[in-house]
Amino acid sequence: MKKFLHASRAFHILHSPRRGQSYVEFVIVLPLFLIIIAGIVGFGQLLYTKLATEAAAWSGTRHAVATLNQQRGLNQAYLGARYTLAGFGLNPDKAQMQARIWGQWGRGTQIQVQACYDVPAPPVPMGDVLSPGRICSRQTMPVYRWKSLWP
Repeated sequence: MKKFLHASRAFHILHSPRRGQSYVEFVIVLPLFLIIIAGIVGFGQLLYTKLATEAAAWSGTRHAVATLNQQRGLNQAYLGARYTLAGFGLNPDKAQMQARIWGQWGRGTQIQVQACYDVPAPPVPMGDVLSPGRICSRQTMPVYRWKSLWP
C-alpha cells in the first residue's frame, strides 16, 4: 500500500498545474534577464572604450612633450595615440585624434591631445538612445622643461 501512495504522489507532483506555472514564469523572466545581461555587456564595452581613449590621449600627449621640435612632437602624438588604441584592440582608423599647442613650442608650452572613438550602440532596446555615439578624452601636459639639447 505504501508503494502505491509514493507512486501516486510522484505522479501528482510531476503532472500538477504548478509545473506549468514554473514554465510560464521562466518564459516571462528569461527575456528580462537577457536584456539585463546584454546591457551589462554593452556598458562594459562603453567603459572599455572610454578607458582606451583616455590612455590614447595620455600616451599621445606624453609622446608629444618628450620630443625636441613642434613637427616631430605632433607626429609623435598621433603615432602614440594610434599605437595605444591598437594595443587595446580598437581600430585606430575609426578614431579621430587632434593635437593642440598653446603658444610657441618651447619649454613649458602646454600641449593638449584629444582622442575620440565612434562606438556602436549596445544590443538592448533603446540602446542607441542611451549610449553616446562617440567617446572622447583629453589630456594636457607641458613640454618638458629639462631637455638639455634645447637652447
